Order: sequence, then structure tokens, then C-alpha cells
Amino acid sequence: MVSRFVKFITAMLVLVALSSVGLAKKKEDKKAMPPMPNQKIVFVRADPTLGISSMRSITDAESTGEISGSHDAGEYQSTAAANPKSSQIGIMNSDGSGAKMLKVYGVDPDVSPDGTKVVYCSERETLWAQIYVVNADGTSPKRLTDIKSGDACGPEWSHDGKKIVFHAFGKMNPRHDPAIWVMDADGSNQKKIMDSGLEPTWSPDDKQIAFASDRIGGTFQIYAMNADGANVRRLTDHKGEDSSPSWAPDGAAIVYSSQASGDRRGLFLMSVDGKEQHGVAHSKYQDFCFPAWSTDGKMILFTALNRIGPQNIVMGDERPRCEMWSGEYQLFAMDSDGQTYPVTDARVMAMHGTYGRAK
Repeated sequence: MVSRFVKFITAMLVLVALSSVGLAKKKEDKKAMPPMPNQKIVFVRADPTLGISSMRSITDAESTGEISGSHDAGEYQSTAAANPKSSQIGIMNSDGSGAKMLKVYGVDPDVSPDGTKVVYCSERETLWAQIYVVNADGTSPKRLTDIKSGDACGPEWSHDGKKIVFHAFGKMNPRHDPAIWVMDADGSNQKKIMDSGLEPTWSPDDKQIAFASDRIGGTFQIYAMNADGANVRRLTDHKGEDSSPSWAPDGAAIVYSSQASGDRRGLFLMSVDGKEQHGVAHSKYQDFCFPAWSTDGKMILFTALNRIGPQNIVMGDERPRCEMWSGEYQLFAMDSDGQTYPVTDARVMAMHGTYGRAK
């Protein structure tokens, strides 16, 4: 059994787009999101569009064809990707209200189990990105790592709050040879536990870690292992790319991003032994990336991407495509009935959100 989300594994969601850059939402999708007063969302103001002047105007339209307005959209510029201030971390209520930028810059944020801190990665002070921790109000940032070989990113707190798992690249230019590391929450006792892996996520009992790896055949797939790096097993075996696993709070399922239709990424769900793999969300016009469960297991948050302009894909860069594509971002949440709710729109340009306990 794959937890309560088994109820909608056959209800394939399609967010219809009228063009490659204009998102159209069904009127019935405007149902109010259920209140989640104990949940916060930490997110990234999307790199590389923050601070870039608008290059085009995008028309907002409903699925009926009715024009509901328009908004300006940033255009990808390669110079912005190198600016560490182009990705700002923020926190907001679970329905997208009350957004507050924390005035810290980086990516891959994750809220501590007690809701008091945020861990993230940033290259603000160093040549390569490092892992930092900051109070949930944006005060007192502290660097935890000093990896010399390449970027350290993808941090996630263990559920008991004692450990942080992350990945670090062994080579840069392009990013290559990712490995999975574990450290204590204060940055001490750093240990590499697995070569050829990134995007690690803890099981609810903190005894296992799921991750993405391209160790076989050069295409990213989902794997799992014990928390010490032992007992590695492959969970997916597709011709297309699988990435961004997230373990359900009840321990019964893993949601992940997969190459669903053509070159587009959709959301898939499977049991923790790799069985019962089912698509739950896809679009012909968008990529669905970075799924994350709410702490109570009732919602899945994900990033919807409209790719805009030329993509900065570097040959030999050992990262999943969701980590490299650029364009226009929005956050959506999906409940166990398959109902989706817009959390942010393209004006906010929020991405890579994760839930955390409200304080």
C-alpha cells in the first residue's frame, strides 16, 4: 500500500497551458485550499530571474479562452545565474499568503522539525556553494560546511533534528561526481556515506535515505539505502530521468519527478520498495519538479515550470534537468483527492518549496 495518496494515483492531473509560456487554470481548480495553520512553506525566489527587468508580457487566460489579465515575465540571462543574490529565500503561509523574504540568498531550503531554523545552500561567501543554517526569521546565518571540491547543496534535516544530509560535488565546471554526506545539525562530524548520488531525503524513522543517482547508464534514477550508506537498492528503472524523491511522512510512499511525456517532467508515486509506480500529475506544456510532502502527509507541494528562452544546459553537468532548466515558476499543492491549488503565481516566481512546522 502506498499511503493515503493511493486514492488518486489514477487521477492524472493536467494543467492546461494555452501557449508555451501562458498558464491557463481550470475554473474548478480555484477551490479554496484547506486551512493548514500548523504548516509554513519555505521557498526560493527563483534564480535567475530575480532582479532582471521584464523582457516580455504574458497574457493570463482561462481554459475557456477568457482573458483575465497579463503580467510581466523575466527573461533568462546567463549573467544572472552567476549572481549569488539572484536567489532569495522566503517563508509564507501554506496558502501562499504572508510571504516574507528572509534577506538571505541561496537555494534548497528546508525547515527544521521544530520550525525554528532553515537550512539551505549558498555561494554568497565562497567560490562553491556551502550549507548554511539561519533562524526562521532570517537572523544569525551560520555556515556549516567548507567543502573544497565543489558545491554542497540539497540539505535536509532528519526528523529528530539531530542530523542533516546533503550532497556535494567532487568536481566543478561542469558539476560532476556528486556524493552524499551526513553531518550533525551543528555542522560537526561530517562524513561522506555514498558516492554518485544527490537530492537525498530521509525516511520518517531516519533509518533510510532515498536519493537520485546516474551511476548506471548515465540517466538519473531513484535509489534507497540505509542511513549509514549500506544496503543500496535501485527503486526505479526507466529509460527517462527520475529525480527529486521525497519520502511520505507515514513511511509508505515516495513521490518523485519523472520524464512523463516527451521531455516533460511529471510527478510519480511509488511504494518504498519501488513497486506500484504511478503517474499522478503531468502537463504537455510544463515541467513538474521538486515535490515535497506536508508534515502531516495531506498535501504534496511542487514547482511548475514554463521553460522560457534558450536553456543553459552544459554538457557533462551531472545534475537532473529540473536543476538546470530556467523560465517561469509557480508553486502548486495537491491533496489526496487529486485536487490542485495554486500557492503562488508567476508574478512571485517562487520555486523549490518545502513544508515545515509553523512557529
